[in-house]
Amino acid sequence: MYSSNDQSQNENDDDGDITTELWQEACWTVISSYFDEKGLVRQQLDSFDEFIQMSVQRIVEDSRPIEFQAQAQYITALKETPAKYTFKFEQIYLSKPIHRADEGTVYLWPNEARLRNLTYAAPLYVDVKRTTIKENEPPIEKKFDKLHIGDIPIMLRSAYCLLSEMTDRDLTELNECPLDPGGYFIINGSEKVLIAQEKMATNTVYVFSMKDSKYAYKCEVRSVLENSSRPTSTLWVNLMAKGAQ
Repeated sequence: MYSSNDQSQNENDDDGDITTELWQEACWTVISSYFDEKGLVRQQLDSFDEFIQMSVQRIVEDSRPIEFQAQAQYITALKETPAKYTFKFEQIYLSKPIHRADEGTVYLWPNEARLRNLTYAAPLYVDVKRTTIKENEPPIEKKFDKLHIGDIPIMLRSAYCLLSEMTDRDLTELNECPLDPGGYFIINGSEKVLIAQEKMATNTVYVFSMKDSKYAYKCEVRSVLENSSRPTSTLWVNLMAKGAQ
């Protein structure tokens, strides 16, 4: 037996059902709002910014010092014990995109890179600590600040792009389209994009059912240290099928 209150509640629940058409309209409203706020390439921009701000420094910190042994010169008759040198990369610095010309160093704008077949890139600097180790002597350390080690292509409209904080009027004056979302690179004057790729998630257990194999199941785990640039280590565990040898 249902009371009048229960029947009224059921009628209200039926009236609150969302039709398929209304549900699809609501979904597209949410999707449109997301892209209006984030844009079409936000995942590319966020990924590049995270790479520059976090990953590059993490790779440098995870790298082992560079070591090498100097060769004996035998300049005198005395026996010489050559010194050992180690180089450790420390803090990194990234400048804005520039171009080195005869008149000096100037900012490189994206449209100029397109027209002159240049790469829209920024110089990368790093602090290097050199340690000199000689026999029967204390180690001697010397630090070299902001040594230029190369250039990194800059993604347009990322945090390190010269166009990132400009207004539509400023972009128009620089012959840039205000509707251009960015998310690509300029390499030797040509616009290049990175194709997104899918890969298996790390630190997750995967179990596969095997067919036509002596194993019934195969378990795979790709382990990696969190927030590290080190490669993954893979572990497999196989379960023999019934009657297999």
